[in-house]
Amino acid sequence: MLKNFFSFNQLRQIAFSWKANIRLLFSNQSKFRKKSIAFWLAITTVTPAAENSPTPSYVIAAYYANYSQYRPVAGQRAPFSLSSIDTDILTDLYYAFAGFGYITKSLNPSFPHLTGDFTIQPMEGNDQGTIYPALLKLKQSSKSTLRTFLSIGGWNFNNPNDPQGVGQHTYRLFSQMVSNATNRKQFIDSAIDYAHRYGFDGIDIDWEYPGDLQRGGSMDDFNNFIDFLKECSTAFSQALPPLSLSYAAAAHTPTGLPHSFQEDPNSYFRWLAQCSRYLDRITIMAYDYHTPFDNPKITGANAPLNRDTDPKSPYSIAKTLENYLNNGVPADKIVLGIPIFGHSYAKVSGLSPQERGPGKPFESPGAPGPATQTPGLLAYFEVIDIIRKGELSFGIDKVTNTCYGYDDSSGKWVSFDTPYTVKLKAQMALESHLKGIVLWTIDMDEYQQEPKYPNLRTASNVFR
Repeated sequence: MLKNFFSFNQLRQIAFSWKANIRLLFSNQSKFRKKSIAFWLAITTVTPAAENSPTPSYVIAAYYANYSQYRPVAGQRAPFSLSSIDTDILTDLYYAFAGFGYITKSLNPSFPHLTGDFTIQPMEGNDQGTIYPALLKLKQSSKSTLRTFLSIGGWNFNNPNDPQGVGQHTYRLFSQMVSNATNRKQFIDSAIDYAHRYGFDGIDIDWEYPGDLQRGGSMDDFNNFIDFLKECSTAFSQALPPLSLSYAAAAHTPTGLPHSFQEDPNSYFRWLAQCSRYLDRITIMAYDYHTPFDNPKITGANAPLNRDTDPKSPYSIAKTLENYLNNGVPADKIVLGIPIFGHSYAKVSGLSPQERGPGKPFESPGAPGPATQTPGLLAYFEVIDIIRKGELSFGIDKVTNTCYGYDDSSGKWVSFDTPYTVKLKAQMALESHLKGIVLWTIDMDEYQQEPKYPNLRTASNVFR
């Protein structure tokens, strides 16, 4: 049984310490008023750094989103740069995203189009000429051997309602690609060539999700995808140099899967166990358990640890790991995904001094952040900035082992993780003998104010 890492006494002690610091920080007389609340949150929770690097057998990874380059500057921060990454605190970096079979508007502003094949394509116009070389430079300058993965696909690539206008053209491509051996070979050969050409050590398949009838999938995907992984595994192992193979998988049974999987959710995890035979690692996207796009409209924790707000709910990281492990996915192939972002909600009703945690009705996603500019989503650094300005107060939910920001008068509410709750998730991965952890995404951590990368640093130190 998984250990409950967040005891009630710990929570009381942490809450008392943090609330005392909040009063100090926001007091007009306090000489610390100008101190960054981001610094306070990080310093009071970051595990002290060890002299040793993470044990090589563990994966301490993060995704980097190439579209983060377009974010406006927020909180007097410089734009995020790959050169700012501290490679001493991670072993692997996932580059998100590349696509295939489609030329994006960023590549060809006047004529975005399907290519008619299944060859790998960059997503951004400066991927090949600027960002890949910067990533290679980072890799070459790292003291340890930094491994890099090219992640292909992503949520919007498979989204027929993609607000960016790409998914409407690409959401069926994965299903079409795996449907026959000729298509699969074209993709695999192209992926090997692309990875070697730009210095990647592995390929991460982010198809969300095989068999999802709402997102271009079919029942045939399940067998076809296993054939695809088998052929990938063989080809990647024979490549010179060899490539690693990763797959980003859902934390729970996707709602768009056929009815048989909804009736027997374990069948989905048994299928993932079959997939894992041909994978070097399987990354669990252990977040988005609750989002401001849920129906019914009830606030929830983004990544509940040991249990959900509703004790009957199957949504928690502990339950996810139980489903994976009990159905045959090897622990030493699992990389646990951890969020460095929060979900925001607007016009939440029922907030009161006695009850400010999750489980309240709301009307809509929260307002876009100044940097991420996405309704219902805020980067960790955006949440901290909002708290520092006094627009939200800070709270701890001892039931889900997560944190939240709230404002009783406006009804604003955010579920997010701090370095302390990230540490709990990393400890669960360690205690469960998993392969490691991966954070989504490094560009949403506090990347400029000291101490930099408090969430990644804390997770990394768990494995030292």
